[in-house]
Amino acid sequence: MGFDKLINSWTAIFPLAVLLYYFFRKRYETKTISSTLFWEESMREMKVSPYLKNLQRNALFYLQMAALLLLVVVLLDPFVKKSGTAAGHTIFVVDTSATMFAESDGQTIWDHHKALMEELAVERKGQPISIITTGKEPSLLVREETDGEVIRSEIEELEVAYEQEHMDRAIEFVKSFVLSEPADVHIFTDELDRNQFTEADETISWNVHSSKLPIANLSILNFGAVRTTNGNEAIVKIGNQSDAALDGIIQIKDPLTGDIVANQKFSIEAEKEQLLSFKELPPLQALTAEMDVKDDYAADNVASILLGSEIGEAIVDSQLHELVKKAFEAVNLDVTSGAVQEMEAARENAIVVTNDVSFLKKGSKPILLIGRNDESAQPAEGPVLTEDHPLFSLADLSDVYVAETYPSFRNFRTLATVGDKPFIQQSKRGDIVILSDMEMTDWPLHASFPLFVWSATELLGSDAESLGAFTPEERRAVLAGGDGLELFTLHDEYVTSVAEGSQFVAPSMPGLYRAMDGSNESLFTVQLEQSEKVVRFGSSYQIGRNAENGAEQEGHRGIGWIFILPILLLLLAEWEVQRRRGYPN
Repeated sequence: MGFDKLINSWTAIFPLAVLLYYFFRKRYETKTISSTLFWEESMREMKVSPYLKNLQRNALFYLQMAALLLLVVVLLDPFVKKSGTAAGHTIFVVDTSATMFAESDGQTIWDHHKALMEELAVERKGQPISIITTGKEPSLLVREETDGEVIRSEIEELEVAYEQEHMDRAIEFVKSFVLSEPADVHIFTDELDRNQFTEADETISWNVHSSKLPIANLSILNFGAVRTTNGNEAIVKIGNQSDAALDGIIQIKDPLTGDIVANQKFSIEAEKEQLLSFKELPPLQALTAEMDVKDDYAADNVASILLGSEIGEAIVDSQLHELVKKAFEAVNLDVTSGAVQEMEAARENAIVVTNDVSFLKKGSKPILLIGRNDESAQPAEGPVLTEDHPLFSLADLSDVYVAETYPSFRNFRTLATVGDKPFIQQSKRGDIVILSDMEMTDWPLHASFPLFVWSATELLGSDAESLGAFTPEERRAVLAGGDGLELFTLHDEYVTSVAEGSQFVAPSMPGLYRAMDGSNESLFTVQLEQSEKVVRFGSSYQIGRNAENGAEQEGHRGIGWIFILPILLLLLAEWEVQRRRGYPN
């Protein structure tokens, strides 16, 4: 027999305290003495062994000591060794994708897997256990932990991240993690193809725990909307993945107010897809499609979109330096070169980059003006100084040399200067003006130039009130001011903060969010990936090292519960002794 929690051995102080109490407490006995001679003899006998006399003829003492000692043994968590198949290192690979919220037989797959993990952790008490969660980047939550309380706490705190599982990455991570040591890997997911395990491994036993029952699911596969002269138009594509026809209602809502702006009933056959269109909707900034249907998976029954005017193309004036076009190609835009006529034709659908000042008054979209065709340049001296502006959150212009600049525009905000002369300005419409030709600077030779171009395209090509659409926990560069971003739900619940210079990480839960940059507010959506709109099921299986071929090893079996009944019986006996005899004089 052994003990798992020797740290609790300090509790032995309590029976020792009781023992000392019985050593030194006073005890009196009534005696009839016929002679003083016998009285003196009796007193001598008591003085010979006073401590032992305190322990004699005292049943209550023995009962109390026995109860306290048994309690100390229970607190030490005793165990006996048991023989069993060697599992080696046990690893839990936990699928945290959104489909884990699908219900199977009245219970979500997630809850079923967590209960199974806790059961396995109890069975393998005292053995090393690790926990890995899936995702684009698998995470190691617990590494070879033997404390059952720590493992149970980690299992209880596991949460669904809604991110695609990328199970192939998790499997490769496990292989690199265990190296050549024997391991018993348990994968908790909805379904995993056996073909994922292409190579046999004698040291690893793969145990896949899947969802065995088919799940009825009706999903919003796609949701899109465009602005028209008669308001917004939306299209919802739904898919029925179950083996029976389903009926329901699609509601189109304004997510900012919660008002229903349109609804439509539908009936869809088994294993079919259907398109529902909505016309003449109010000209709203955002729309939410919500499906009211009885199925086993609710995460894909809601979808939100933002109606913006993001631009992914740029047209560069053919008179500008070739490096300007190269910089725009480097930020993944579709770039073309053109003369005035081509730029005028494309100014509403592409970012115009030119030195023609007349475009500052044409169209409704802001442009990027590099140089001026109506003024002459003048010599400039001094370092480049910038204001606190999102344009320079990534681009550092302090080491850029500028030989000449053009005269500045009146009533434009100056964002950067060369000495005492304006270098970069911004109009009230949002136009960005660089008051120098690229030939007059060494800027294209610096790494800050493509970074500045990316920041400029984010300001010019995106809706100022929108950050765009993200997938759960997607990492992406986002243009932000000097104070960073603070993220909130539409109900003003704080989510997280993104510090200046940090990479933006989208929230895990799908929905519509607010991003606060100082006093500026932008909206963005988090949308489920298409793979998370399909719920799969399959059988559980084992691949690799068979349990019957494993080596025998000694495990732990807790026996503390055996002492509970004797302790209760001892306490009952103490109560009976005190009831019959009362407390001694």
